[in-house]
Order: sequence, then C-alpha cells, then structure tokens
Amino acid sequence: MAETSTPGTDAPGKQSRQPVQAPPGVGAAAVLLVLAAVAQVVASVTAVIHALSPERTKAIEEQINAMTGSVPSVESFRNMGVITVVVAGLGTVAAYLLLAFFLRKGRMWARTGAAVLLTLTLVQLLGITFPLGLTTVAQLSLGAVAVALCHLPAGTRYFLAVKAARK
Repeated sequence: MAETSTPGTDAPGKQSRQPVQAPPGVGAAAVLLVLAAVAQVVASVTAVIHALSPERTKAIEEQINAMTGSVPSVESFRNMGVITVVVAGLGTVAAYLLLAFFLRKGRMWARTGAAVLLTLTLVQLLGITFPLGLTTVAQLSLGAVAVALCHLPAGTRYFLAVKAARK
C-alpha cells in the first residue's frame, strides 16, 4: 500500500512548514540597503566625472612630475583611477543588492554582512571631501538604520525562526 501525503503535510508523517513572514523592520531594512546602492551609483558616477576632470588631470600631472625614473603616462593614471572607481562601485552596489535580497529571505548572514559593509563604508570617510562625501554619509546613515532595524527583537526572532524552519 502506497503512503499518501495529507493536506498540511510535505510528506507522510511530516508537518508542512509555513513560510515565516518578515517583520516590517526587516522589509524596511532591505529597502534602505537598496537606497544605499542607489547612493553608491550616484557616488560612482560623480567619482568618474571627477576622475576625468581637468582639475584631476592637472593633479596627476603634478604627481608625475615629482616622480623620478620610468613614469607612467597621465592617461594610464587616469584610466587606472576610472577602472578602480567603476569596479569598486559595481562590487559595492552588487553587495548592497545581494544583502537586501537575502535579508528579505531571512538569512542571518546577510544581517552580519550588512554590518560589515557598513563598517567598510565607514572607512571611506577617511580623507573625504564635501560635497562629494554626502553620498558616503547617506550610505552610512541608511546602512546604520538598516542594521539597527535587523537587530530589533522582532528582526532577531524572524531570523531565528527562518533558521529553525530550514533545519
């Protein structure tokens, strides 16, 4: 005789797992991380524009003139700067969006990752110039609120419930 699943079960003898609903704070935290990704896009575009500006070119020329021996060209310095900004910007945006996605899914590691990303963004404040630094301040503010929302009691219960449901 074949076993059959009854309504409300995944398999014979097993109760079905109901999806755990994310509290509003965790949903808001995910939205804040998406907004931080948008701030990173603005920061990256602004940084590329700055890297290609005549003022930056002049600063690079002054640095090259102070060098001795075999020196790279102004174009190679400028291109390296633009490539660095673009790659770092894409990586940061991807991290924000990935963490936002997995926060909504209740992954506790995403909550930890958001805190780590917030700490790394804090390092960007070193040597910051305004008004270009306003996007970094926006990222820090959005990230700090997102991390705080995830660590509220309702958020902690949600992450633990999702973890328990996966076992």
